[in-house]
Amino acid sequence: MSELEDVIAENRKATERFLATARSVPKEKWAVPVADGKWSPAQIVDHIAVTTEVALKAINGDPSMGSIPKFLRWLPRKLGFDPTIKNGRFPEKQRGPAIFAPSTGHPAYEVSVERLNRAIVALETHVRALIAANQHSFEHTFFGRVGIADYVRFGTLHTEHHERQLPTG
Repeated sequence: MSELEDVIAENRKATERFLATARSVPKEKWAVPVADGKWSPAQIVDHIAVTTEVALKAINGDPSMGSIPKFLRWLPRKLGFDPTIKNGRFPEKQRGPAIFAPSTGHPAYEVSVERLNRAIVALETHVRALIAANQHSFEHTFFGRVGIADYVRFGTLHTEHHERQLPTG
């Protein structure tokens, strides 16, 4: 199995674990913030779907998430992206750009699952096509040149990070 297939499989397993944990959230807690000023479990699941959709846009070079000048992109890569990949864990207290915010409502579990599954399939299909075309990296509008496999791994770590925030039982 190729490195990309390994990270795709890891990402798929992390998503399945995340969704299983989300499914175990008691119904009465689904739309309740997990703490003061935090998102509800519904919004956390929606956030993972949104970030997966944005990841695909980033790989495609879509500038809608904003950008910083190319000569500065090494800095957020070295301070954020690279340490996350190296440590194998997403930082606990880090705010992301507004483009990653979930909906202000609390989508039903089934709605969020469908959205997330569509996004995961689209991401997997696209990155496989890029690797088949011998494209192994892309220019991210904040992180600069990053490997596609590393970017999928980044998404896996992000999903695992948010799974830890979901209340269980």
